Amino acid sequence: MKRVYMYDVVVTGGGTAGVAAAVGASKAGAKTLLIERNPYLGGEATHSGVSAFCGFYSCGADPVRVVKGVGDLVLEEMKHLGVGTDDIISPSGNRNINFRPEYLKCALDNLMMREKADFFLHAYVIGVKKEGRNLQVLRCIDDEGEFEVKAACFVDASGDANLAHLSGAETTWGDREKQVQAATMPFRMSGVDTSCDMSPAAVEKAILKAKEEGIPHLTKEKGFILKNKGSDIVTVLLPSVLPTGLSAEELTRLETETRRQVLYYVQALKKYMHGMELGELSVIGPSIGFRETRKMKGRKTITAEDVLTRRKYEDGVARGGWKPEIHKDVNKMGTYLEVEKGSYFDIPLGALQSADIDNLYGAGRMVSADETAFAAVRVMGTCFATGHAAGVAAALQALYGAADVENVRAELKRQKALV
Repeated sequence: MKRVYMYDVVVTGGGTAGVAAAVGASKAGAKTLLIERNPYLGGEATHSGVSAFCGFYSCGADPVRVVKGVGDLVLEEMKHLGVGTDDIISPSGNRNINFRPEYLKCALDNLMMREKADFFLHAYVIGVKKEGRNLQVLRCIDDEGEFEVKAACFVDASGDANLAHLSGAETTWGDREKQVQAATMPFRMSGVDTSCDMSPAAVEKAILKAKEEGIPHLTKEKGFILKNKGSDIVTVLLPSVLPTGLSAEELTRLETETRRQVLYYVQALKKYMHGMELGELSVIGPSIGFRETRKMKGRKTITAEDVLTRRKYEDGVARGGWKPEIHKDVNKMGTYLEVEKGSYFDIPLGALQSADIDNLYGAGRMVSADETAFAAVRVMGTCFATGHAAGVAAALQALYGAADVENVRAELKRQKALV
């Protein structure tokens, strides 16, 4: 007998946006399920080992807090686990929050269970059933076979707009030349003397010397090494490739190519980076980290002008504090477009609503944005904010038939989000 589950709201994808959406929807009173294909929650933060939250604060000097709500609940849960998080000023001059990915997995489990948001791990969405402009059913599969999930509203937080794509909704890929930002395979090394200079300039000096000495398969010459206070483990962000699609064939190429790069970067860093001579490779990935793939076409699209002028909207449901950070060259650091310090822009509800499917919301790095704006909204702090907003909107639509923006804003404020 086929398994069938009934919910008010279903979220696909368990990264920062997905967790925020599920918790926000559940706190708003909706019976909520999150579906995740990996064995744990966290997305890029855990599955790709990116151990820093960017976007909780605005960029540059005198940063202001722009993300709270579910994001704060996650930070509080990390403190309850006894590890906490570190507010640091990164080598790029921005205020980030560093964390330990393995503990984050458990913190997200705890938060979801405490807020009574159900979640299925090891589950894949393989198809949908629609009626007109509305999704009705997700066809899913696990190791026991196929099952169905029915709901009134859905949130796509897959990062790759997978649910939107399966639903036939319009999506976009990259810029006008169909190029997306570079993907990076993070890796971690233990036994590192973190008192030494780990700046991008020091990294560049070491990698250039390694290239001159003939160490192969090195792409980016300057990148970030992320440290945690009191730890000899660092996260290295260097091996990079440019994705051209999401097929199994292409993903296999990306994963194997960057894993090969990791081994040579470890060799180069141990030989030429002071403080890393005794370092040991501890974790690769385990999955490549994407900055940009498919994006959902929304009822509104966030523009470069919105981000650069720090535009405010009456229908704003989330705040973005990051500046455009564009990675289009696998051999170079990202380029930044400067914005007014201590400032933020509003993300309107329409950028989280599918233009084609009336009960589908999108959150995280698939929100509707042009090329430049996307480079500012894709970071994980902002993913918490857009996920939270999408989850609340989906809950109100599921429960009351509509997601009036004033009601969405009021519920987000009740849940201590910044709007």
